[in-house]
Amino acid sequence: MSRTIRQNAPNIAAGSSTMGPSTAAPSTLDRLSRRVVVGLLCTMAGLAAAGTGGAFLLKPGTAQAGRVVGDTLRTAANYARLPAMIFTLSDGDRLRELRVRVVLDMEPTAPAKTVESYGPRIASAMTNVMLETDPGELRGRNGAFYIKDAVMRTAAKELGAMKIRQVLVQELVMR
Repeated sequence: MSRTIRQNAPNIAAGSSTMGPSTAAPSTLDRLSRRVVVGLLCTMAGLAAAGTGGAFLLKPGTAQAGRVVGDTLRTAANYARLPAMIFTLSDGDRLRELRVRVVLDMEPTAPAKTVESYGPRIASAMTNVMLETDPGELRGRNGAFYIKDAVMRTAAKELGAMKIRQVLVQELVMR
């Protein structure tokens, strides 16, 4: 039995001497992990540079000294509400009732109270426009566009120099 141990011992020693210190090239896994780490570091550096550049490009807004906050908010929206208008339309066989409520979005320089004082005049002028309207023109989606256009033209004639941005329909009901 000692003889078999002696024979195996030189083989073990010989195998260990061939292994020696690890001087071989790094494995594929090591090279791949280094590339991933370098790639992640480059990505992080790029994102940091982009964030810093964005911070310099997007400067915060400057405060407007001497301006009252209420004036700033007033210039954003200037609405004038017109009175509810009720029109009677005829389609040949029967009479239809049309109820319309609109709001005018005015330029910031036009005082809303002044525009609202023109409301009865605009409603009266709209009555004349709607006498010529066929109820079939007001059906579907085109009805709102027709009303907006008619109110825009009529209000522009009545208001003269005051500019209207948009006509907003609050209610449009035909019975």
